[in-house]
Amino acid sequence: MFVIDILQQEGRRLQIIAACVAAGLLVLLAGLWFVQIVNAQSFANSLKDQSIRTVRIPSIRGRILDCRGRVLASDRPRYNASLYLEDLRSQFAESYSNLLAAYAGAHPEVIRKKGRIVLPAGMRRQLQLQADCEVVSNITCRVSGELEEPRVLNAAAFLRHYTNYPYVPFQIVPDLTNRQMAIFAEKLSGQPDLELEVQPIRVYPGLSLAAHLLGYVRPMDPLDASEISFTMPDFEGRSGVELVFDAQLRGQAGVKSVLVNNQNYRQREEIETPNQPGNDIYLTINLNLQRAAEKALAEAQSSTVRGAVVVLDPRNGDILVLASAPAFDPNRFVGLLSQEEYARLSDPKFKPQFNRAVAGAYPPGSTFKIITSIACLESGLNTSEVFDSPGEFRSSPTHVIRDTAGAGLFDFERAFFRSSNTYFIHYGMQAGLRKILEVARRFHLGEKTGLETRQEVAGDVPRPEEAGQGISERSTPDVCIGQEITTTPLQMALVLGVIANGGTLFHPRVASHSKSPETDETRELTQQGRVHDQVFIEPGHLETIRHAMLADTEHPPDSTSLGGTAYPYFHHSGGVPYLDNFRVAGKTGTAEVKSPGSPYRRVTWFDSYGPYEDPRYVVVVMVEDGDFGGPTCAPVARKIYEAIQKEERGTAPKAGNKVARAFSPAGSGGVPPMPVNYPTAALARN
Repeated sequence: MFVIDILQQEGRRLQIIAACVAAGLLVLLAGLWFVQIVNAQSFANSLKDQSIRTVRIPSIRGRILDCRGRVLASDRPRYNASLYLEDLRSQFAESYSNLLAAYAGAHPEVIRKKGRIVLPAGMRRQLQLQADCEVVSNITCRVSGELEEPRVLNAAAFLRHYTNYPYVPFQIVPDLTNRQMAIFAEKLSGQPDLELEVQPIRVYPGLSLAAHLLGYVRPMDPLDASEISFTMPDFEGRSGVELVFDAQLRGQAGVKSVLVNNQNYRQREEIETPNQPGNDIYLTINLNLQRAAEKALAEAQSSTVRGAVVVLDPRNGDILVLASAPAFDPNRFVGLLSQEEYARLSDPKFKPQFNRAVAGAYPPGSTFKIITSIACLESGLNTSEVFDSPGEFRSSPTHVIRDTAGAGLFDFERAFFRSSNTYFIHYGMQAGLRKILEVARRFHLGEKTGLETRQEVAGDVPRPEEAGQGISERSTPDVCIGQEITTTPLQMALVLGVIANGGTLFHPRVASHSKSPETDETRELTQQGRVHDQVFIEPGHLETIRHAMLADTEHPPDSTSLGGTAYPYFHHSGGVPYLDNFRVAGKTGTAEVKSPGSPYRRVTWFDSYGPYEDPRYVVVVMVEDGDFGGPTCAPVARKIYEAIQKEERGTAPKAGNKVARAFSPAGSGGVPPMPVNYPTAALARN
């Protein structure tokens, strides 16, 4: 060989180099022999005792923002004091030895073999778990005491975690405050078994603000431990926007590999795929208007109010406010709900989780007189014809419909702004039930609107062909004034949108677009201004209804009339308007609902749009168990319009004009003509 040949030569230096090379080869061969022959069985046993666990790292959930980028929902870091169980093995062993000795001392019948205690079947495992519980319990008491938040170990939760995921840190004190983090850094950091772990957690800074629309998240169910496990809970949307756009919000979870031994303790870990944050979702909701609407709605009654508010843009169908009361705090769903909290959320009367704006179907009352008016006008109603109302309508000796407008002479406009039931029943019956239903279905009442959150109901408005079959002709007087049928506040807002914009029925939209926080890539979620249908209304009929709606808020009391039913709630006692240069057209309504085993209760409405000359907002207010539509709902709408003015101007609106505006009757030139391409609303009882 080459090395041997060199050694046989006389060159001293070459012999030294050859000797070194030969020695190195011998050392290498000896190492290979030691690893592959001597320790072969040891490494084989080690491989049997170790395996890889794939652990999912939850991503940061995307934010939900309003139309101006203000945060409605986001993730925040939550800091948890957690234990790494693999670092407690020596303490587990010591505690087990103490328990075993105590058990043997208390049970002299225990058998010993070669100095070893032989326990009954299952007892060794029971003692081991008890020992582990004691160790973790003592640490929990000590650490939580240092953090000034004394806690007792939940043994069942620990054992469940210990049995399934011992390689995953176990939380002992979650959600540390800033003060507690400072204490942890000063007194507890540096301990090998204790770590401050960061977890993304969902937070809703507005608490119950827009809760029904946003929805809530809940911890996901763990996946199969043999596949992917969780270092900490991941969250998924369960209702509202959180549910519908869950895939975009959730982002991409990361993955890390954890090498564990035969006892499932972690040996080492490395991140294979980092997590990616979810996309931000932008809504059409205006945060300031939403807050103002919910505040105004809460002030509608002295007790807990049950009602809804919808504000939308009649020019494109964008929803600016979607409020329902009472509401709930979605932050409570992130953790565990107590039995008391769950009972409050399930209250059968107040139903705080029930979205009344889209899932509540109610008789629209006199707001439906908008539909009845169109049917009567298209059937040849002469708006100047005077009707002598007796002040009530009797369809039979036992069926009497009250008329809050009282007896007297009514032309169309006076009947509208005084909300005369008798007038609209008289002419509505001449038009016929089939015609009224045909007009209602022209606005697609009785159908779902297709809102993205999928929470809505269709309501109950029969088709025209069902007149006399699915709904009795004897129901015509009730249908004329918005009884015997049901609609949702959102549906009525879309009807008002048609009246305000001149005939275009839009699909409502609440989700605008999504945006990636990493690439800034923007993607439209729902197209703006999607047209559902073109609702034909004669321009003259439309203008007649619009002017009558304006009279409801602007016609003052005089010697012959009490004025519009909403007039007192849009004007000070001296006739000065609350709103400065912002005219509102509307219709009050009150419907009666018969509940089994209880007297009639009222559902009150105020449906409106403004500004009258250039409609940009539709505001619909509905309150259950209210007084009447005027005193209960009209003030709520006025406060919302005041908030709209403040949002548009950037300053608080004035209390009103210094000079009172007198209502101008039709044809006097006091009301500028409306552009033909703008829509309306629905009607009810005053």
